[in-house]
Amino acid sequence: MSKNYKAILKQEGHIISLQGKPFVTFKGLLWLAHKEGIEDIATESLVDLNRVQETGLAIFKATVKGKHGTYTATGDASPKNVSKNIARHCIRMAETRAICRALRLYLGAFIQMTALEEMGGD
Repeated sequence: MSKNYKAILKQEGHIISLQGKPFVTFKGLLWLAHKEGIEDIATESLVDLNRVQETGLAIFKATVKGKHGTYTATGDASPKNVSKNIARHCIRMAETRAICRALRLYLGAFIQMTALEEMGGD
């Protein structure tokens, strides 16, 4: 990651340390993607959203497009891989995780850490 970007992300509170490892926030990824020419983010559910309550699993695909190309990634969420506070928001968390992963692919060399929102559990 560019030292300049890393310093700005850190200064703005978009790099968080958990158990001694750095994680970038969704907000930080989005800010950096805009700096690096992102043009579009599209998401699509890969499961029937009406059945998420029943199955407990939400899965999304996110596609990010911009000057660095087009990148697609998936994200999932279930009560088994999110905290208790987030469990009833699995749809939104799955979509957020998919976007985070697609943004990280898009940003390539600029981001070499996992997004905080991708982490599961408590």
